[in-house]
Amino acid sequence: MEVHLVEIDRKLLRRDGGTQPREKLDPEHIEDLVRDWKKGARFEPALVYYDGESYWLTDGYHRDAALLELGESKILVEICSGTLEDAKWHSYSVNQHKALKRSNADKQRAIIGALKHPYAVSKSNVQIAEHCGVDEGTIRAWRKKLEDNGEIELCHTRMVTRNGKTYSQNTTNIGSSRHNQHQQQKFKVNCPELPYHGQIVEVLEVKTGDCYQCRTASGDIYPFFKSELGDVNSSATPTPSLTIATQQPSAREKLVALVVRLPEDCLEDAIALLKERFDVQTVDNKP
Repeated sequence: MEVHLVEIDRKLLRRDGGTQPREKLDPEHIEDLVRDWKKGARFEPALVYYDGESYWLTDGYHRDAALLELGESKILVEICSGTLEDAKWHSYSVNQHKALKRSNADKQRAIIGALKHPYAVSKSNVQIAEHCGVDEGTIRAWRKKLEDNGEIELCHTRMVTRNGKTYSQNTTNIGSSRHNQHQQQKFKVNCPELPYHGQIVEVLEVKTGDCYQCRTASGDIYPFFKSELGDVNSSATPTPSLTIATQQPSAREKLVALVVRLPEDCLEDAIALLKERFDVQTVDNKP
């Protein structure tokens, strides 16, 4: 890829093509850049893609904002030749090693953008994870979520590189045996304290700690523990990994079950309360 280092008028920059890699700009970071500039520092070149008509800003939005605040009309840029789609794809890979770390929202923006991008259709989860700077499991989870929601098409073909050779692989049957095994497992909720008591649920995924992610009759996705489920069909032989225990839940299981079901916005308060209580007990136990 041919790259040119030049200074251009900031008015030429296009910022409306979906190439902003962050969820939002950080005002404090912009102010830091402004102060550094006033002390004599000069910014690294921003990155733009030129498609023969427009200069698409791809990396350097904070530097651009700082120059705006400083009243500077010019910006030093590296110009790559490429389309808007090239610029978008590149934007999902930037800011992985910058002083201003990416927020979870920034990473999520990159992941979703990459999975929806046409370049991702034939790429494996590992390749997309490396491009976005996240782990493969995160990409796999988001791909499934977007496929289930109809936001991206289900694709059964991936480009795979092994032993130095790249070829197309059909992934239709990968993991299907385990998936079908889980789909066949149905149990009855046997816990009067739960709103789904007495209902039949279908196991979707077996998680750690004897926790089962299940779909209820109404379509809700809800976590259950082994001690809260009972066999519903005696003719079906549960797999060893899904054998349901009949013993009463331990205090630890009850606590974990409670935490798992807490709304996301309550978790920080719950952690604070647990820490406070733990500290109180620790003090009380001291001689």
